[in-house]
Amino acid sequence: MRILLLKPRWLVKDGVYRFLTHISFEPLHLGILAALSEGHDVTIVDHDWDEIPNDRDFDLVGITATTFSSQRAFDLADGFRQKGAKVVIGGVHACLMPEECLQHADAIVIGEAEYVWPQLLKDAATGALKPTYQQSQPTVMDDVPIPRRDLFRPNPLVGMIQATRGCHHTCKFCYLPHVPWHQHRRRSPDKVYEELKGMKQSIVFFVDDNLFVDEDYALALCEKIAPLKKAWSVQAPTTITKNLRLLRAMQKSGCFFVQVGFQTVHPDSLARAGVVQNRVETYREVVRRFHQHGILVKGFFIFGFDNEDSRIFPTAETCIKQMGLEDALLYILTPYPGTPIYDQLKQQGRLLAFDREKFGWANAVFQPARMTPQELERGVQSTYENLHSFFKWQAPRRILNPKWLPFFLRHPRILWVVLQALNRRVKILRD
Repeated sequence: MRILLLKPRWLVKDGVYRFLTHISFEPLHLGILAALSEGHDVTIVDHDWDEIPNDRDFDLVGITATTFSSQRAFDLADGFRQKGAKVVIGGVHACLMPEECLQHADAIVIGEAEYVWPQLLKDAATGALKPTYQQSQPTVMDDVPIPRRDLFRPNPLVGMIQATRGCHHTCKFCYLPHVPWHQHRRRSPDKVYEELKGMKQSIVFFVDDNLFVDEDYALALCEKIAPLKKAWSVQAPTTITKNLRLLRAMQKSGCFFVQVGFQTVHPDSLARAGVVQNRVETYREVVRRFHQHGILVKGFFIFGFDNEDSRIFPTAETCIKQMGLEDALLYILTPYPGTPIYDQLKQQGRLLAFDREKFGWANAVFQPARMTPQELERGVQSTYENLHSFFKWQAPRRILNPKWLPFFLRHPRILWVVLQALNRRVKILRD
């Protein structure tokens, strides 16, 4: 069969993911499906970078969908079905809203696909697709094949790899507790090493939701991959800075940058969100310990919890400036359809927008408790504006710091990406 595996467009011009404007984020999950499609003619398209191949005919089209890309996914699915292709939708949105996805697809995959994809292909080839495919057990990580990177865009600056899946936290704003792959599982360090060894890129990003659930595993992984001398980045929890042995191993193995979910600077917001692992009073120390080990830090923060009014914005700005971060990404609390927080707000009559493209964490899609939606959006925008100048003017001091200057000299393309991103303003308010 001729198979198209498609990721709809994610990125928004001048949106919050400004660093990704010059870094293509490889769709690993599609590369894994391609590796499981032996004997078929497979094409992978990332619509953030690639054109939709409307001039070609496909027998089967697999589309991965998130909430904020779901309408784009449905439009693409409808178009390919009109041309005669069978369409399968998977991803987060198929897990949270399966019935909705089935209105636009011949079949959906709920959860992971490693164990059901081969049967789905056989059914598609014989014209016997079932409406729903769902694994009876979580994927064993050592069963995951190496993605077909030859089908990705050529020569990406940063390579993508995955060592673990899932997360043990139950943060109320997160979709992970409500999808079948939430259980944390680990891939053997040997297999991660072999995949990393075969990757051309000297810089890699671990796409794991939480690589550090098992800190002993993370330590063993760092020790295993250290001889490869890759520079790597990852999402990291605040809690690992208590483990100095792990921080030293991360530094020795090439970790140069972490993205940390501080989530909020308000203790009451942490409690409401179920973020039991964070303590506001430790944030400066968390960043300091990463810096002591040569690791740069970007912080993630969410606004819009029910206890917050407009005073949260100057408070957050002051706190973020004092933390010593290299950059900050500011989200607006966004309830994904199919999650309890969405159902709660719907029951309370507080949902405002059903335009799915606004569910990308940059718009107020519900009525906040103590401010207007416009105040919430304007507050986040103004905080971005104030932090823009702050981070831009402190960047030279960071880059020229003896801890990090050698890294930037070894990887001048990363320095170029950083400089481009720091000059790009985030714009969440649209005309």
